[in-house]
Amino acid sequence: MGKNGKKLGEYLYEHLENNEYLSKLMDDLSLQYAFWIFSGTCKLTSKQKNDLLRFADLLVKSISDRENNEQKNTALRIVAMLSKMYPNDPSVRLISNEVLTGFNNFLPRKKQGYNLIPTIDYLWNDALKEYRKKKRQIPGQTNISFVGKQDVIFNSLGNELNSFSAPTSMGKTFLIEKYIEFKVKSGSIGNFAITVPSRALITEVKSRIIDDLGTSLSENHYRVISHPEEYWLDYGGNFIFVMTPERLSALISQNPGIRFINLFIDESQKATETTSRSIFYYEIFDQIKAWNKPPKVTFAAPLVPNPGVFKQLFDTSKEEKGLQITESPVTQVKIIFDRYAKEALIYDDLNKKATIIDRFKGTPSVSEIVLGMLKTLKGSRCNLVYYGSKKNAISDAVVVGRQLPELHNPKLNELADYISRKIHPEYILVDLIRKGLAFHTGELPINVRIKIEEACRKGLLKLVFCTSTLLEGVNLPADNIFVTTLHNGKGKLSRLDFLNLIGRVGRLGHSIIGNVFLITGESEKSHSNRDAYLSMLSGKLKKAKLSVTVIKPKQAAIIKKNLEQGNVRLEDLKDHRNYNLIRKLSLLYIKELKNNRLGIVREHLSKSINHDEEKKILQTLQKRYSDTLEDDINFSSDQSEKLREKINQEDIITYPNIHNGNKLNLLGTKNFLLKLSEIFDWEIYESDFIESREDKETQEKIVEDDARLTLLWISGYSLKKICDLAIQMRDRDKDFLNRGSKYYEEIHNITWDTITINAVMNRLQKLQFVLGKYFLKVTQELTKSGSALQNDWYKFLEYGTDSDLRIWLQQNGYSRESSEYIEEHKDKLIVEEFDRWKLSKQIQDVDDIDVINETKEVKVNFPEIFLI
Repeated sequence: MGKNGKKLGEYLYEHLENNEYLSKLMDDLSLQYAFWIFSGTCKLTSKQKNDLLRFADLLVKSISDRENNEQKNTALRIVAMLSKMYPNDPSVRLISNEVLTGFNNFLPRKKQGYNLIPTIDYLWNDALKEYRKKKRQIPGQTNISFVGKQDVIFNSLGNELNSFSAPTSMGKTFLIEKYIEFKVKSGSIGNFAITVPSRALITEVKSRIIDDLGTSLSENHYRVISHPEEYWLDYGGNFIFVMTPERLSALISQNPGIRFINLFIDESQKATETTSRSIFYYEIFDQIKAWNKPPKVTFAAPLVPNPGVFKQLFDTSKEEKGLQITESPVTQVKIIFDRYAKEALIYDDLNKKATIIDRFKGTPSVSEIVLGMLKTLKGSRCNLVYYGSKKNAISDAVVVGRQLPELHNPKLNELADYISRKIHPEYILVDLIRKGLAFHTGELPINVRIKIEEACRKGLLKLVFCTSTLLEGVNLPADNIFVTTLHNGKGKLSRLDFLNLIGRVGRLGHSIIGNVFLITGESEKSHSNRDAYLSMLSGKLKKAKLSVTVIKPKQAAIIKKNLEQGNVRLEDLKDHRNYNLIRKLSLLYIKELKNNRLGIVREHLSKSINHDEEKKILQTLQKRYSDTLEDDINFSSDQSEKLREKINQEDIITYPNIHNGNKLNLLGTKNFLLKLSEIFDWEIYESDFIESREDKETQEKIVEDDARLTLLWISGYSLKKICDLAIQMRDRDKDFLNRGSKYYEEIHNITWDTITINAVMNRLQKLQFVLGKYFLKVTQELTKSGSALQNDWYKFLEYGTDSDLRIWLQQNGYSRESSEYIEEHKDKLIVEEFDRWKLSKQIQDVDDIDVINETKEVKVNFPEIFLI
């Protein structure tokens, strides 16, 4: 026993990480791995290889608390690279198995390729491994075991207040899903809730939970839903809510009696982003604090060094302590293409340095590098290419596609035909799919994105050009990723986002190693130059800060001054780059004062606003707005006051009719939207949406375009038909959906029809997100005033139809497109029984693959809507 109770082994392991020979070996290994990637040959000597294996065997057994995780990660990096370079070497296979076992990774492996003499020691060790494997079996699963420290995370999910971070590849969402599955099958009674950052992830997570639970859902009286409109109080069972923060906040607001036994905030780092969306995480916990029995809460994030910071959302007194897992069950190799210096380099994670592996002539374009590496990486199943903008992603996808032949693959042709039907036959993605490549961007319909992701997982698509959708937890397991920029739109990637991004390669159950190719700009001072990438790779992660910290003392003083005067508009801050977020935070602050709750915003502002000043603010606002001080943080009291005045004056008594005779009611809709713009002050509060920098005539034209698109959507037109009409409109009026800022002007390599289709999909998403909240407010206030709404445009916009049948079908789990198909064939598929709709047995035999697949899921989740 050494000093301070330390064992000799601990001292030895603490110094092993800095071993000069190991450093030299890792440098050589990285270099030879790079040569192997580019030429298929490597020149490691037998001694180097064997010594590396010995180090790996030592490092994976590390008992040094300080270095444990990094040393184990180094061991994995060694065997991962050697396994690629020497796939049939028995000694590599042997030590690889030892290292994987050291990570408690018992996932299926290749045939060993060697025979071991069955000694007593061998049989004993083999029995121990089997015992460990069975002991680490995921509760409720028959053949799935925890990998690495997944068991530590899983066991923490039952804590009263839990916050953890782990590498991207750890399977955080998977563990949450398996925990819920185990609790449901074990007979738990109560609601579960998971927040995910995007609608696309809602569909993915919801489908997996339904598929995994199967008949256990109905047997245990559970239902999985993803929208507040699907929550029916007359259902006697429990719910699993899978929602975005906005939807979950609305669900709690609209149903004060609702309760959860567990709440999981997945991708909780989104609460640190300085966008107004982060406010909904705060709103959720402000509402939950009023409950007598709060739920068990878990925050899950990738890589955040101080995961405990999220606990402050639930309890402002909590210190920044959480569970941080740094041990990674997979690894990545990083190669830099420096287009300015005309050099290729490999980065050594242990020594934190880059070594030149090759020099090239000329300055290749990004697409030339991708194409060249695609020929070199022949065995890879799927390759991702990240871009900071949709325009560049699609443009380069087209450039690369020109160099590739059609593959005449029946499954790819089937996917291309699917996209042709769901979006438009002239959409450039259709032709790219037939060549085995695609782009994956935010405006694509969710069902199309899911199909692309499935094709990528199956190895059908060899190349997928992506944008920041990869940062939202999308599970696209790939062998290689090309990073073309450190930008995300107009902003820059944080180091957390960067590491999260490159963590898309090397995924559990797919591959323990992935290659990351970092492509610099052409100039020395490019924002994505060699030094910028090296800084991202070698730097330390900064501690996460909740987005409320954007309010500095100067902004807090302005908020105090404005609110003491009864001014909720905060005009003095309207030029601040985070105005929308600061305004929303101030609205939540007002709500916390009104309800006398100490939430995260009030706690933060208490450093600048004392108790007496709080009382003065509240008295002023209550006097100014009487009984109408707004509770909904989507709106300030001045907006709500104006709306109520217009309703009382009967200036707004209902929504306009969708049709005027045989035509769509364009004029009535345009005037209605203009009226909402004036009531809700869109020029201030939705300046980007209305493009307030433009003249009034241009703004009115923008509203007219929106009116036309809104009418087509809510009257049930398919996306393909809407795109058809938009293409025709753009032939007559090139500026349709392109007023003011000219976002969709001609772009090199992208067809005009594709530009138009993208403009349609992008604007439809914005209309749903922006108009949706205003339509909901109008619906709520009209209902309060006693109006009997016959045409609720909030529902029509949300579900993309004014058909009661199609809305009902979507509320029960069908997609918009499938609900259209079912309605078209309702004579065969729909039966009316006691004033209720039922689905006939023929629904399982239709000629639409989406309807068939969705029916399997709906039948598990809502069995009562089917005829027995």
